Amino acid sequence: MDFSLTEEQQMIVDTFSKYAENEIKPLAEKYRDELIPKDIALSIQKDLLQFGVGVGVAAEEFGGMGLDTKTMGLLQFELAKVSPDIAITSLIQMTVSKLFSCVPEHLRADYIDPVLAAEKIGCVAMSEAGAGSQVTAVSCRAREDGDDYVINGEKLWISSGDYSDFIFLLARFNDDPVGGLGLILVDRSHGYETTNIKKMGLNSQSTAQVFFDDVRVPKTNLMLAPGKAMKRLLILLASSRPIVGLMSLGIAEAALNEAVKYSLQRHQFDKPIAGHQLISAKLGEMATKLDAGKLMAFRALDTIDRGQRSDVESAMAKWFATELACEIVNDAVQIHGANGITKEFPVEYMYRSVRIFPFTEGTTEIQKLSVGRSLTGVDTF
Repeated sequence: MDFSLTEEQQMIVDTFSKYAENEIKPLAEKYRDELIPKDIALSIQKDLLQFGVGVGVAAEEFGGMGLDTKTMGLLQFELAKVSPDIAITSLIQMTVSKLFSCVPEHLRADYIDPVLAAEKIGCVAMSEAGAGSQVTAVSCRAREDGDDYVINGEKLWISSGDYSDFIFLLARFNDDPVGGLGLILVDRSHGYETTNIKKMGLNSQSTAQVFFDDVRVPKTNLMLAPGKAMKRLLILLASSRPIVGLMSLGIAEAALNEAVKYSLQRHQFDKPIAGHQLISAKLGEMATKLDAGKLMAFRALDTIDRGQRSDVESAMAKWFATELACEIVNDAVQIHGANGITKEFPVEYMYRSVRIFPFTEGTTEIQKLSVGRSLTGVDTF
């Protein structure tokens, strides 16, 4: 497999990398551990449009750039190096744009165009307190009532939830465990409520709990009928998992760069600590892990870009890359010594941020079960 970049890809990535370092990084530092206000979050997403970040993956027929997933992964990698929080907001805009084809024709002008112009923020709501990894346990219910569905229930861990102007909601329409699940577009004006969740890290972006209390939505807002939603969403998750892996590795590369810089500045026993064997070996291990994680993610993205199902490759890449990223950032903190846990040095923030990635888009354990199922054919749920 050839994972080298085309001249066009290299130019896009290099140009965006410089922009992210000069323009996005200062903003990220200003709002470190503080929620970026929605108007500023939208302004940032609008500025990113020129590079195709976020909604650039949208098909050209909808007004997007139709960028391949490998390019999108590389852009998200560069963005996560300077701000994993902003990268997550972009990831969700990307996820929403991948579902544009499911939006009913009569609603497209009200939702697709504003997302592509960074005038609206959407999100996808799947997870619940009692239905995280086991999606078939979704209990958020959509009940028929005349020309509407009346929705009751809660969703949890919804990225961009508090920012959202609308939600692509996975809800239960009947009691069939899988066949009863459908996807419906719920506008903020329909009456859902949100509250942000405080976490150990990544608090500059919105992660929310969403509440539906007799929320009335027109039946014409149905995107995927019951029985058709899960297959589409599973394909969607498979396409985003290697990108999530690359985002975590973006944090890891930033941490490695900080560790290298610190090892050259910090002196002990009359020389920089980079000159000590233990430190030098540790840096070598970190760089090797980083490269291994990237290669796994690139393989999965290459599979997707060739139009093939990537469930196994994506599951492998996601858990491997996110766990390696945690190890790399942990080692970066260790190289900093006690300084590594102070807010004066960026590795402290990176440590808190990267630790969340093994949970997102399916936990490490769930990814391993997916790989195991591919080997045995036996479902463990």
